[in-house]
Amino acid sequence: MTIDPNQFLGIPSPGAENADALLLPLPVEKTVSYGRGAGGGPRAILDAGLQIETFDEETLVEFAEAPRLHTLPPLTTDGEIEDCLSTIREHVRPWRERFLLALGGEHTVTHGVVTGLVDDPAEVVVVQIDAHADLADELDGRHWSHGTVMRRLWERGCRLVQIGVRSLSREEHRLAAAGPRITTYYAHRLKDQWSEVLETLRGLEGKVYLTIDVDGLDPSIVPSTGTPLPGGLSWRQTMDVIRAVTAESRCRLIGGDIVEFVPSPASPGCDPTVARLAAKLLAWWWVGRGNAR
Repeated sequence: MTIDPNQFLGIPSPGAENADALLLPLPVEKTVSYGRGAGGGPRAILDAGLQIETFDEETLVEFAEAPRLHTLPPLTTDGEIEDCLSTIREHVRPWRERFLLALGGEHTVTHGVVTGLVDDPAEVVVVQIDAHADLADELDGRHWSHGTVMRRLWERGCRLVQIGVRSLSREEHRLAAAGPRITTYYAHRLKDQWSEVLETLRGLEGKVYLTIDVDGLDPSIVPSTGTPLPGGLSWRQTMDVIRAVTAESRCRLIGGDIVEFVPSPASPGCDPTVARLAAKLLAWWWVGRGNAR
């Protein structure tokens, strides 16, 4: 098989129109407030993906056969973050009938992808793995920011299921406790609430979008992110979440993203881990559609 370095896992593309799933690199880094480098995340994931086996032993998916994947060209945008999100939204809109996995880039891109995939965000449940609630009304004087993205989606009517949160302001805590359509599972309570988390996910119906901020995982797994914090999800817990949403519920997963990954300063670091995370999400999505296994 000829290796294509611009296609995820190096597998030659069948063409966007013939693909079962699309990957969209979004090297966006405009509102980062601490550690920088997330703009290089998509390219690092694609590069590391060349070292990932095309066969997944857990799902029995062989990516060289199916699902057929196509990686779209990276979408780069100029201007302010609002213009960037508008561009993402319009770019995603034609691909609504395909499963789309975005590779960030900062977490703000989630808003552009979700609003591009649906006309009415109130139809969507956003499942969020994250160390941060991202429910601030403003961050560093910005209305649009990686730290306000979930607030903006919630204001548009999305229901939020947040998993692994362990950093938020008092205002965000109050909103998470009192705001309708927000269910927050804090990291310090996950051990006792894990069965409830999975039950909630398995009970989801309708349109669901899965966003994975890599700082939601414990930094022993992915230390290379802008704001790493101890006490995150284990790899197995992350797989449990993905499996529950894709293969154990009656929902329709319309898309997802992996964001806030900063390429490891010393190669290979955790770059292959994040590429493996992307492959796992795609494999379980395919199984959830009644394939493989």
